[in-house]
Amino acid sequence: MQKSSVCSLVERGHGALIAAFSALILLISSVASAAPSARILRIDPRAAQENGNPILTTVVDVTQAKRVSDAVAPCSALKGNAELDCMSQALERPLALYTPFPFPAQAAIFTVGVDGSDVPAKYLSHSQWGESQQQPGVGTAWLLLVDADSRMGKGFDDAKQIAQQFITSMGPNDVVNVTFFNDRQVVKDSKWVPAAQRARAITFVQSVTEPFGSEGRNRSLLTLIKTAATDGFSALGNVGEDVKIPLHQAMVVLSSGFGGTDPSTTGPGALQLQQYLSNGRFPEDNTALPKTPVPIISVFFPPQTLQEFQLNSREFMQNLANTELGGFFTVVQRGGGSRAPQIVNAVRQRFSKMFVVKWRVSCVAPSVTQSFKLVFNNVNPPILGDNSFKDVPIGIDPTTWPLDVNVEYTADMAKRQAGVYPAGSFKVYGDFCWGGDKSRAEVYFLPAGQQLPTALAGADIDKAKRTQQQLIAMGMKGTAVEASDTFVTFEAPDKDKILHGSGDQAVVRLIVYDNRAHRTSGVTADSIVTLKGTTAPLPLLLILGSLLGVVVVALLVVVVLKSGGKKRGGGGGPAPLSPVMAGAPSPYSPGPPYAGAPGYSPPAGMYGGAPAPPYSPPQAPAGPAACAVLQGASGIYTILNGQELKAGRDANQCGIVFNEPRVSGVHATLKFENGQLLIRDENSNNGTLVNNVRLTPAVWSPVPTGSMLRLGPVELSVKLQ
Repeated sequence: MQKSSVCSLVERGHGALIAAFSALILLISSVASAAPSARILRIDPRAAQENGNPILTTVVDVTQAKRVSDAVAPCSALKGNAELDCMSQALERPLALYTPFPFPAQAAIFTVGVDGSDVPAKYLSHSQWGESQQQPGVGTAWLLLVDADSRMGKGFDDAKQIAQQFITSMGPNDVVNVTFFNDRQVVKDSKWVPAAQRARAITFVQSVTEPFGSEGRNRSLLTLIKTAATDGFSALGNVGEDVKIPLHQAMVVLSSGFGGTDPSTTGPGALQLQQYLSNGRFPEDNTALPKTPVPIISVFFPPQTLQEFQLNSREFMQNLANTELGGFFTVVQRGGGSRAPQIVNAVRQRFSKMFVVKWRVSCVAPSVTQSFKLVFNNVNPPILGDNSFKDVPIGIDPTTWPLDVNVEYTADMAKRQAGVYPAGSFKVYGDFCWGGDKSRAEVYFLPAGQQLPTALAGADIDKAKRTQQQLIAMGMKGTAVEASDTFVTFEAPDKDKILHGSGDQAVVRLIVYDNRAHRTSGVTADSIVTLKGTTAPLPLLLILGSLLGVVVVALLVVVVLKSGGKKRGGGGGPAPLSPVMAGAPSPYSPGPPYAGAPGYSPPAGMYGGAPAPPYSPPQAPAGPAACAVLQGASGIYTILNGQELKAGRDANQCGIVFNEPRVSGVHATLKFENGQLLIRDENSNNGTLVNNVRLTPAVWSPVPTGSMLRLGPVELSVKLQ
């Protein structure tokens, strides 16, 4: 119909219009195919779970895909076997179906969705797939589907030869599952076999010596392939510990593509199956498994059947190949099995251009499903990103995702301040996701002798959580004083058992915990935060106060001794007492003069005389106090004349430090001048009181000697000396 329409237009003189329209289509097509795109083929968290760092490993393909129809366009003028041979030669040429691009690391932005925001990850490294085959996990899970229907004819041996070549070329981390199917179902399945046992997989292929009989004129090939793929890749997640699941997956379909009169085994049906495998969910409604897009390598063995069925089979097999993900298509006629190395090499060369990219991911959503985006900023030519990983699990429990603590910098800063000690403050640095909310930050110290799991495999995750509960029960919890997205200040518990070892070998081991996201820093023996430890330093003010007290006492003793020495030196001691007669006045305490004598005054109450004033000994002039001494359950604190000190919990700002959460960071300021103690409340949360009277903030108030001073719940008696 299209041909007749074109002829009609030509006959009407519209050839120029057709030429212009064709040129426009070619221009649009070239522009559309010119933009390279990046595809995420795998997001794997296992590196983080193994080494305790929050790292994701991704497999990314950055290419410009080419259509199969464009690659085989020069063969369209040929017919029959000549066309098929031309197609295979064109498709197996290097770079026939793709153009690779380097990974633009400086322009790459990889984000994770947390609380409605795209939080950027930190790029760490990338390497080409072909150069990374020795890295753990860098391999492919090959699902080989071999058509064992009798319509394959001689092509069955060629298909087996190509399957064996895929097995022989396996890398050290590859695994393979070989499946034979006929016109009704899967008839033989090797299950997943690691590369170390490739000989067993080859023996399995050789065990099927001839194809199976077929029935009828139709075969639901689409259903057979979809079922085999779903079963094979679903089983990959339950292979046990003997088979390590690699980072990449691929499916190879070696088939005649014959569906006969089956309505689903068509070109459009193949596109639906291609989309199903490209989405990477098996089955498509299974949202519990990680997303793993699968490249499809489709190898077509033309069947000996009606031309109508043969063309339909070819269209079905050609449409299976998802070249934008690394898929591949070629044609193998009878006896073409000798091209197996060439075909396998073309596929592996395509995969070798992929990239293994690692990212440091500090934040994850507090749910099983995660959303990721990969975009590129200011690259030429522009590279389309990938945002297809939306609300998909990646195989991690978010509560086991480690907090991103900069252990090296934290340890260096702790060493600079001479170590962490009981009741002392210290900082932990990292990339935290609590937005400065210090109520989310907690720290637990590992007491001396406490053991930790060596790994987080299997049930050891529960063991690590039980360890955390034990630390809470033991009272080994510190206090968060200040927090931001890059650091948190903690105060260690006042317990000597936080110290492991002694002297220069002493360390403290601690776990930082986010109580909202339920995530911790490393909890294994080799990943726990370990900092230099030390014993608590002697309080300088207490030492100075004690020394001052000793000096004052010594001075008083000297004064007493000097005054006593002067009395003894005046007369060599008191004179002996004379005997006292009854009624006679004491020689050393003369009585009043007799009546009428000079100076006589009647006693009080007698003859109207005034009472005598009470006796008052002579007083020495009082001097100003030299210091103020504050004493309570928290300790003894001395403030010298002219000295001003802050009191509170913040050891970095305060000279008088209280380990009491109800005392503010800087609670009050005290100063001693002119023999008087003054105090000023610094807008504290729980107030400052003198003799149970709450002081007005920011106003200096006197504190008399003998007063009871209270800062929050901390009580101190005050004496001026």
